[in-house]
Amino acid sequence: MKKVLILFFLACVGLNAQEFDSANIGDYEKKCAQNIASGCFNIGIAYFLGDGFAKNDAKAIEFFKKANKIEPKNAFYVSTIAHVYYYNYKKTDKNALLGDAVKLFDAACKLKDAASCYELGEIYNYENDLRDYSKAASYYKQSCNLKNADGCLKINSLKNK
Repeated sequence: MKKVLILFFLACVGLNAQEFDSANIGDYEKKCAQNIASGCFNIGIAYFLGDGFAKNDAKAIEFFKKANKIEPKNAFYVSTIAHVYYYNYKKTDKNALLGDAVKLFDAACKLKDAASCYELGEIYNYENDLRDYSKAASYYKQSCNLKNADGCLKINSLKNK
């Protein structure tokens, strides 16, 4: 599951931050200092991946949060923070991280991010401490309504549980 989560996160980052290039770290730092969200986000990516900086999830979250503060209605920034919390929860099993991830995925879902709605469905479907098939179905349905085919498929799979 950890490998799947990392691949999912990196795929999301790849789709939404195609401009990232560690050779441009200085440019990203200047943009971030000028309150340009994409610059802060890309520095966060560098810290998360350990590309241009030593890998540091706490610093990554700091820069993702700064990007989110600059553009608070950007569901992708909110979702990215949630993914880092969830990734770290999977590594450490600290329930507080799971709670933070759920809150952020929910915020991104409310901003109509289909992937975040789907991720909440997965959490409520598979995480033992939060297992709630009714909530899972609700989030899968929201994801499906936002044109996420996987969410549509998961709704049907829950009907057998």
